[in-house]
Amino acid sequence: MTYQLIPGTRMPGPDNEERARRADAVARQRSSPRARTMATSNRLAYLRTQLRVVARLSARVAATQDIEEMARIVVDELHETFAFYLAAIHRLDDDGMLRLVAGAGPLAEVMTEFVLVEAPLHVGVNGRVARSGATALVDDTRLDPDYVGRDEETDPRSELAVPIVADDRVWGVVNLEAVERHAFDEADAALVEAIAAGLGVAIHRASLVGELERAFMDVLGALTTTVEAKDGPTAMHGGEVARLAERVALRMGLAPDQARDVRHAAMLHDVGKVAVPSEILLKPGPLTREEWQVMRQHVVVGSQLLERVEAFRHLAPIVRASHERFDGKGYPDGLSGEGIPLAARIVAACDTYDAIVTERPYRPAASRETAIAELRRVAGRQLDDRVVIALLAEIV
Repeated sequence: MTYQLIPGTRMPGPDNEERARRADAVARQRSSPRARTMATSNRLAYLRTQLRVVARLSARVAATQDIEEMARIVVDELHETFAFYLAAIHRLDDDGMLRLVAGAGPLAEVMTEFVLVEAPLHVGVNGRVARSGATALVDDTRLDPDYVGRDEETDPRSELAVPIVADDRVWGVVNLEAVERHAFDEADAALVEAIAAGLGVAIHRASLVGELERAFMDVLGALTTTVEAKDGPTAMHGGEVARLAERVALRMGLAPDQARDVRHAAMLHDVGKVAVPSEILLKPGPLTREEWQVMRQHVVVGSQLLERVEAFRHLAPIVRASHERFDGKGYPDGLSGEGIPLAARIVAACDTYDAIVTERPYRPAASRETAIAELRRVAGRQLDDRVVIALLAEIV
């Protein structure tokens, strides 16, 4: 549904279905806990609630690095506590469009079906706030020249919009709407400004962490490429193992962020080979006992490298355990069974499969059928049989 938005005008009116749903949303808003609380003029209790909201949000937002999750946490908390007609967060994108990131409340339930979820920067109260960087407290939307309405009977009658500033630039807008006029006051504005300020700091922090992770992954990716080049025919081995390992992790029920960690660890699991001499890596025949001792140290070197960088310290145990065996006969620590991190067991299984189907200095690449037969043979001994089942489901 696309409309040309003109400030001070209304979009095309709703059809009967939308009007009915919006009318129901208005009725629920007017009977909300917020409406009843404010009707009693219990301002002291309300201010105490505001303080509790800020404290809860500070802790919850700080616990995640996912910006969209932060936005959902904020709007859900605002709606659950105050039952606004709409609590929403819009992000200002590089193309000058304000786009809905998260919404809660009766109006949010019909927004994606009937109301635009994006608008250009020059349109609406949110656009004005994003342009100016100043809070807008609208007592009566019908009198605001920038407000873009849709239906006089069910449109919000008051609005509070606050800029979210991250790294000295407007990142987006927190938007609250209510069905009655004069629903918001300076105390509400102060609350939302405090929340928006904390959210801006969290967004900036998450962006910095993301940039750090990308930069470090670029460096380690380049280092991994160098290692793979030393390995000769196994170039891109780490990347293939990483993609497969992430899919297996998701199949086994790991959360997306955990699966991402598995992918990163798989990509870096052999990074310590940078310390292994090329004559050992490329030796066409069996390694001597002394050469095996050198080779086995690569997981220790790799984990030590990751331990030095805070953002990737949690990957170090996975890399260190990526060559352990389920029966305890692996290296470097002789871990066995559930004592091996699940992520490392996934990496080990995917590494084994990829090693079989990849050409080596001492043998040609084997067929996928041969690799599948070998995985089944070593399941429960060298490899976790549950991981093998998930891996086979991905490759068969």
